[in-house]
Amino acid sequence: MQWLSTADGTFEEYVERYRPHVIEMNQPFSGKVGHLLSSGDPFRGAELATLLQIDALYPKRFDTCSSGEQQIVRVAFALVDRPESIVLIEPFRHLDQFRKEHLEMLLRRISGLGVQIGYTEKAREQSGDVTFTFTESNRAPIIDAQDVSYRHPLQAVYAIEDVTIQMNEPGLTVCIGTNGSGKSTLLELLAKSRRPLKGRVKRGERAVYLPAEPEYGPFPKEERRRVAQLQAVLHDPSSVLLLDEPTVDLTGQEREAFVEAVRQKAETARVVCATHDMELIDRSTDVIYLASGRVVFHGTRSLFQERSTLWSLTSSPS
Repeated sequence: MQWLSTADGTFEEYVERYRPHVIEMNQPFSGKVGHLLSSGDPFRGAELATLLQIDALYPKRFDTCSSGEQQIVRVAFALVDRPESIVLIEPFRHLDQFRKEHLEMLLRRISGLGVQIGYTEKAREQSGDVTFTFTESNRAPIIDAQDVSYRHPLQAVYAIEDVTIQMNEPGLTVCIGTNGSGKSTLLELLAKSRRPLKGRVKRGERAVYLPAEPEYGPFPKEERRRVAQLQAVLHDPSSVLLLDEPTVDLTGQEREAFVEAVRQKAETARVVCATHDMELIDRSTDVIYLASGRVVFHGTRSLFQERSTLWSLTSSPS
């Protein structure tokens, strides 16, 4: 398995040499995951689902899966036809640390069986110096969610269940949890882009909401689209910013610059980020931990680090 840089020509050389099937990891699918993976060879699809630990997603509609779950399904779909050589474009971009490590291990194993696998990963790319600037907010932030529950259409299980959150002062909140725990749905409810089935959400003013997929945000013609989106968000005077996986699609230098700028922005605004980024978590003031749509922890980062058994495992360099 080989990492391919898009900056130094490695990607183009690899494609020219192996003529692989290039898999864009943002392609949309419709219908249930089980139908998607079983459309050609049901046995092959079932085996891949078992290997990638997505058996439980079979009855779930693809568009109701979390960003990370969709990423794993796309990888499985890419392998259904037994390709000899593939390139996966950003296969790890929405995965929590454990799923990323598991997928890396499985891809290495599949590569050892004779499948030539290349992949891109923006976080490993180098870029020139980048600076993010911000505008201070001058109003007190208010987020008040009371007993909020939400279930996606045609799904039996609640994506968010009985969540109560109150914030009325500036700070940097990270919303964490495994893929599919409800982080993105919670941000959509706080942004009022989804209406809860139960409970209510109140805010003092309009919130700025940025979805996880850069393709759905503004600046479609910008070469560094995510950078442009984040810069615009930081300059918005709103006192409530809701950012879904903001550091995805950033290089290492871009991520460091953004984390520092958003930390400063959070001195005058309430910034809530759904994330798996350890650096962003480590700079936060407080943590919301979601499990199966429920808030199982909400408190200061220091208390979270003190109580968390897994923190030392996920925050250590790999």
